Amino acid sequence: MKNVQIIEKSSGHIVAEYPVIEELIDDLSEEEYIEEAWDNAVEEGLVEETNRDNYDIEIDGDIH
Repeated sequence: MKNVQIIEKSSGHIVAEYPVIEELIDDLSEEEYIEEAWDNAVEEGLVEETNRDNYDIEIDGDIH
């Protein structure tokens, strides 16, 4: 299992982390995983939608 991490650039802290279960969702691209994680973080109030440039979004591990 892999994770999509949303990291605050100024502090380096991980503000959100979402697991990716490739066996269940194998038809999504890396960009779609990232978009889905960002949307989830916005919905949960963890990040401001208009401040995306303040965060790095990375995939911890390889997604095939």
